[in-house]
Amino acid sequence: MIDYEWQHLKPSNRKNKDKVLDILHPNFKEFGKSGKVFYKSDIKNMALNCDDFTINNFEVYELAEDARLCTYELVNNTRGVISNRSSVWEFYDGDWALLFHQGTEKY
Repeated sequence: MIDYEWQHLKPSNRKNKDKVLDILHPNFKEFGKSGKVFYKSDIKNMALNCDDFTINNFEVYELAEDARLCTYELVNNTRGVISNRSSVWEFYDGDWALLFHQGTEKY
Protein backbone atom coordinates (compact mmCIF):
# COMPACT_ATOMS: atom_id res chain seq x y z
CA MET A 1 0.00 0.00 0.00
CA ILE A 2 2.92 2.36 0.53
CA ASP A 3 3.44 2.37 -3.25
CA TYR A 4 -0.09 3.71 -3.65
CA GLU A 5 0.55 6.45 -1.07
CA TRP A 6 3.65 7.49 -3.00
CA GLN A 7 1.55 7.88 -6.15
CA HIS A 8 -0.10 11.01 -4.76
CA LEU A 9 3.04 12.31 -3.00
CA LYS A 10 5.80 12.03 -5.61
CA PRO A 11 6.70 15.47 -7.01
CA SER A 12 6.78 14.09 -10.57
CA ASN A 13 3.21 12.81 -10.20
CA ARG A 14 2.01 16.02 -8.57
CA LYS A 15 3.34 18.00 -11.55
CA ASN A 16 1.16 15.83 -13.79
CA LYS A 17 -2.14 16.15 -11.93
CA ASP A 18 -3.75 13.42 -14.07
CA LYS A 19 -1.61 10.80 -12.30
CA VAL A 20 -2.93 11.96 -8.93
CA LEU A 21 -6.52 12.22 -10.14
CA ASP A 22 -6.36 8.69 -11.53
CA ILE A 23 -5.88 7.20 -8.06
CA LEU A 24 -8.61 9.26 -6.38
CA HIS A 25 -11.92 7.52 -5.76
CA PRO A 26 -14.93 9.36 -7.31
CA ASN A 27 -16.11 10.10 -3.73
CA PHE A 28 -12.67 11.23 -2.50
CA LYS A 29 -12.65 13.53 0.53
CA GLU A 30 -9.69 15.03 2.41
CA PHE A 31 -9.39 16.86 5.69
CA GLY A 32 -6.23 18.90 5.11
CA LYS A 33 -3.78 19.72 7.87
CA SER A 34 -5.17 23.27 7.74
CA GLY A 35 -8.65 21.95 8.57
CA LYS A 36 -9.97 22.70 5.10
CA VAL A 37 -12.07 20.01 3.38
CA PHE A 38 -11.20 19.01 -0.19
CA TYR A 39 -13.05 16.85 -2.71
CA LYS A 40 -11.86 15.35 -5.99
CA SER A 41 -13.35 18.31 -7.87
CA ASP A 42 -11.24 20.69 -5.75
CA ILE A 43 -8.06 18.75 -6.55
CA LYS A 44 -8.85 19.07 -10.27
CA ASN A 45 -8.93 22.87 -9.93
CA MET A 46 -5.95 23.52 -7.66
CA ALA A 47 -2.19 23.60 -8.05
CA LEU A 48 -0.49 20.80 -6.10
CA ASN A 49 2.76 21.55 -4.31
CA CYS A 50 5.72 19.51 -5.47
CA ASP A 51 7.64 19.39 -2.21
CA ASP A 52 9.99 16.57 -1.23
CA PHE A 53 8.45 14.13 1.28
CA THR A 54 9.58 11.24 3.46
CA ILE A 55 7.20 8.64 4.92
CA ASN A 56 7.95 7.22 8.40
CA ASN A 57 6.19 4.65 10.60
CA PHE A 58 3.94 3.35 7.82
CA GLU A 59 1.25 0.92 8.99
CA VAL A 60 -1.63 -0.79 7.16
CA TYR A 61 -4.84 -2.07 8.75
CA GLU A 62 -7.27 -4.29 6.87
CA LEU A 63 -10.75 -2.87 7.44
CA ALA A 64 -12.44 -5.25 5.00
CA GLU A 65 -11.45 -7.41 2.06
CA ASP A 66 -11.67 -4.35 -0.19
CA ALA A 67 -10.66 -1.59 2.26
CA ARG A 68 -7.39 -0.57 3.94
CA LEU A 69 -6.47 2.11 6.45
CA CYS A 70 -2.92 3.45 6.16
CA THR A 71 -1.35 5.60 8.85
CA TYR A 72 2.05 7.26 8.78
CA GLU A 73 4.14 10.28 9.62
CA LEU A 74 4.81 12.53 6.64
CA VAL A 75 7.92 14.70 6.72
CA ASN A 76 7.88 17.62 4.32
CA ASN A 77 11.62 18.02 3.75
CA THR A 78 11.12 21.20 1.73
CA ARG A 79 9.18 23.13 4.38
CA GLY A 80 10.35 21.36 7.54
CA VAL A 81 6.80 20.36 8.54
CA ILE A 82 5.84 16.99 10.05
CA SER A 83 2.27 15.71 10.00
CA ASN A 84 0.38 12.58 10.96
CA ARG A 85 -1.50 11.12 7.99
CA SER A 86 -4.26 8.59 7.51
CA SER A 87 -5.72 7.27 4.28
CA VAL A 88 -8.58 4.92 3.50
CA TRP A 89 -8.16 2.97 0.28
CA GLU A 90 -10.97 1.05 -1.41
CA PHE A 91 -10.55 -1.59 -4.10
CA TYR A 92 -12.66 0.04 -6.79
CA ASP A 93 -13.04 -0.70 -10.48
CA GLY A 94 -10.15 -3.20 -10.51
CA ASP A 95 -7.54 -1.22 -8.51
CA TRP A 96 -7.01 0.57 -5.22
CA ALA A 97 -8.47 4.09 -5.06
CA LEU A 98 -7.91 6.73 -2.40
CA LEU A 99 -11.30 7.32 -0.77
CA PHE A 100 -10.31 9.45 2.24
CA HIS A 101 -7.20 11.25 3.45
CA GLN A 102 -6.46 13.32 6.54
CA GLY A 103 -3.42 15.29 7.63
CA THR A 104 -2.82 16.71 11.10
CA GLU A 105 0.26 18.81 11.76
CA LYS A 106 2.50 17.32 14.45
CA TYR A 107 3.85 19.73 17.06
